[in-house]
Amino acid sequence: RVFLRAINQYADMLNKKFLDQANFELQLWNNYFHLAVAFLTQESLQLENFSSAKRAKILNKYGDMRRQIGFEIRDMWYNLGQHKIKFIPEMVGPILEMTLIPETELRKATIPIFFDMMQCEFHSTRSFQMVSNKL
Repeated sequence: RVFLRAINQYADMLNKKFLDQANFELQLWNNYFHLAVAFLTQESLQLENFSSAKRAKILNKYGDMRRQIGFEIRDMWYNLGQHKIKFIPEMVGPILEMTLIPETELRKATIPIFFDMMQCEFHSTRSFQMVSNKL
C-alpha cells in the first residue's frame, strides 16, 4: 500500500505541475506509466496464482491493488489530452501487458485505451501504422 500511495502522489504531482503545454515533461510521464505498469504486472500481485484462502486473505486486507493502479493508469492516460500521441507507439506494449491480467474490471478499464490510441494515431497521421506495428 505504501508503494501504491507513492505512485498516486507522483500522479497527483504530474497532473498539477507537468500537464499543461508550457510545463509538460514527457520523460516524467513516461516514467510514471512504466513504473505503474511494472507495479501492476509484478508476480507478487498476480492473485490468481495463489490458493483461494491466500487470495481471500490478501483481498480482504488490501483489496486488488492491480485494479486500483489500473484505474489510475487509465485516468492518467485520458488526462494527457493532446499529449497522448507522444506515447504512441511506446506505450502499446505496456498497456497490452495490463490487458493480459485476468481480472475483468481491469480489462474493462484498460482495453478502451487501445481504441483511444488508435483514434489518436488516426487523427494525427491518418493511419494505424504505429499501433499495429507494436501489436
